[in-house]
Amino acid sequence: MDLFNPANPRPVHFMGIAGAGMSALALIARRRGVAVTGCDPDPSGAADVVALGARVHSGHDPKHVEGARAVVVTAAVPIDHPELERARALGIPVVPRKVALAELVAAGAVVAIAGTHGKSTTTVMTTEALTAAGLGPTGLAGGRVDGWGGNAKLGGDRLFVVEADEYDKAFLTLSPTVAVINNVEADHLECYGSIEALEAAFDTFAGRAKKVLIGSDDPGAMRVTHMLRRTDAQADGGGDRPVIWRFGFENADLALSAVEQGPGGSRATVTLPDRRKVTLQLSVPGIHNLRNATAALGAVLALGGPLEPALDALAAYTGLGRRFERLGDAGGITFVDDYAHHPTELVATLAAARQAFPGRRLVAVFQPHLFSRTAAHGTAMGVALAAADVAVVTEIYAAREQHMPGITGRTVAAAAEAAARGRMRVVFEPDRNRLHDRLLELARPGDIIITLGAGDITRVGRELIQWLRAA
Repeated sequence: MDLFNPANPRPVHFMGIAGAGMSALALIARRRGVAVTGCDPDPSGAADVVALGARVHSGHDPKHVEGARAVVVTAAVPIDHPELERARALGIPVVPRKVALAELVAAGAVVAIAGTHGKSTTTVMTTEALTAAGLGPTGLAGGRVDGWGGNAKLGGDRLFVVEADEYDKAFLTLSPTVAVINNVEADHLECYGSIEALEAAFDTFAGRAKKVLIGSDDPGAMRVTHMLRRTDAQADGGGDRPVIWRFGFENADLALSAVEQGPGGSRATVTLPDRRKVTLQLSVPGIHNLRNATAALGAVLALGGPLEPALDALAAYTGLGRRFERLGDAGGITFVDDYAHHPTELVATLAAARQAFPGRRLVAVFQPHLFSRTAAHGTAMGVALAAADVAVVTEIYAAREQHMPGITGRTVAAAAEAAARGRMRVVFEPDRNRLHDRLLELARPGDIIITLGAGDITRVGRELIQWLRAA
């Protein structure tokens, strides 16, 4: 399929074009001169694509697909959606987003960033580091980057940096040159059935690469490493197997040490595979970001790029949308927003908040994401939230899922209360319309309010800032 040929005047239609993954694809397509249309219930997230000439509709309508060369769709869209049924009736190809991404990057070398956590940040860090090293990558990230003007950074067509998402087994459509696996934890098991099957999929993904960078501090990632090495030992000359570099603190080939942390960021020594030592400086907080940046540095090394400009680029990195994003101050309160929706992410983000804002009271506002994830990890989510001074838990953001009887946000709140043992206040607020008033009752000048979750909780901080500034 010649999906991204700019000589074809018919548009590619993106359903859900305002979503992070879809808008990045649409941006690259437009910058290549491909005609683009799209639709989304909330098209505001596609403003960058509209600015480049795409025609984007609010809401859905079967008429949107008429005249398209193809319809690109995510796995979250039901197969019997009226737009898709209309496309099939007209003989228009319906292309899964993961297939469109694979076609987009097929002509070049690919650095594919995988893992349960940290994909977006590591993708942006790697793109910036490779750009500074003079390798001219095109990057596609799962969050908005102000300096990119959206979710995509347009470089050349010889090197791509992409998020390799395990959801819907999407990363198995890619054939990476360099594969990065930050970590592997139980998530999206509705797609795999078991953690063993999930880890086997990571093994398949990484086994296609020439070089694999894998997090040494994560037990799941290290199990995948052992799987790769067993396969290598059994290959018996059956083909080239990837070179594996581990990154992190424990038993690593790119080894972190001598960590210093403060409100202005972090600093560490990285010992490289050839035993050289370099200093890694970051302005973003969190041990997890030191690991992410070390993976990015390893990608530059794997592709033969110079390290000094890459280190400078990592030092200048300031973050991306919804990843410890500092929204501003109002009423003496500082507002931060983060995408964290898994227990490990909550732990890392709240630790980063303690680093960035020492001594200040931390109010964590968490919206659980998906019934299935809450059923599997609700207790651990609550335990993680006990690291805050005040925790406010909302009802579950269902996203693509149907309601599961007996699964509510109250489970998370109860777990936080049990873990805190009276040390902190925990509030369960199931009514989204009452959330603003509840937060204003709880907050006081000097607080940090950090909204956490992958749903519409991201709007709350900005809404409160606007209200407080107008008061």
